[in-house]
Amino acid sequence: MTYLRSLLTTTLAISTVALGLSACTNAQTDADTQSAVASAEDISAALKSATDRAKESTGPGSPALWSISDDDTTVYLFGTIHLLRPETQWRTEAFNQAFERADTLYLEVDTTSAEGQAAVQRIVAQEGMFAEGETLMGVLDDEEEATLMATMGPMGATADAINGFKPWLLGLQLSVGSIMQAGYDPNKGVDTLLASEAKLEGKTLKYLETIERQIGVLSSADMDEQIDGLMVTVETLNLGTEFVDVLASEWADGDVTGLTATMADPLVFGGQEGYDALMVDRNRDWIPAISSALDEPGVKFVAVGAGHMVGPDSVIAMLKTEGLSAQRLQ
Repeated sequence: MTYLRSLLTTTLAISTVALGLSACTNAQTDADTQSAVASAEDISAALKSATDRAKESTGPGSPALWSISDDDTTVYLFGTIHLLRPETQWRTEAFNQAFERADTLYLEVDTTSAEGQAAVQRIVAQEGMFAEGETLMGVLDDEEEATLMATMGPMGATADAINGFKPWLLGLQLSVGSIMQAGYDPNKGVDTLLASEAKLEGKTLKYLETIERQIGVLSSADMDEQIDGLMVTVETLNLGTEFVDVLASEWADGDVTGLTATMADPLVFGGQEGYDALMVDRNRDWIPAISSALDEPGVKFVAVGAGHMVGPDSVIAMLKTEGLSAQRLQ
């Protein structure tokens, strides 16, 4: 279940490229003129540009932490990384004090309770697997199948082993699997650790969206878009570790400018459509719950993917439009 949970909670940009939501497939009026290779080249260039820009800036040396407050409530806002290398040092005294004070932890989605785990299994089976009589190889053409198996074969995968997976889920597995092979561990992901600590400390857990909503973002593309996304993933898989290394480094350094370069650029997500679906729309949907947390006295802690906290379309920016200016604490 840990690996499956990581598939659903990883919103690292290199993983979202796999989702088939890429606007590259819609960027031209004649979609037939847009090849998977061209899309891969576009996204490769965007990833390289993003990492280069991210490296140009530095942060204060610890992950960014913000707060909003009124007379009787404090809400801390913290951007997370869903998978981390075990040796990554990120906790600070300021973070520990804020989290210890909190009576409630808000996460993106419930993947740790028994009910949440059951929902993950059920919905992934429904939305990520082909129905009886349908197969992955049945929707790929000969060239796409050959390209896919040239990547999957050396990993020990056979066509029969992957034939039941819809393209969006297989692409996501490829992306996250490559990140894990590079040493990133979902058990060390910030969300996983905080959820476990919150339960041990008796904190209330609340969630900003449902598993159905999150899976819907990943699986809603039509089959042609899913196939294009899978092919892009295969073509750009070698860029994943470098991109995530930079992303994790910028996060640990608290470099909001660097994170903005990597996670607030629609081109990294394949285009505006994918960026809106995965980032902007979800951020907007979360704002009512986050702002209304101020209505209940106490200390609340919001922990969502770091990309949601940076850039002009971020949670932080949207809260400001609601008249809630977040103070950066570290």
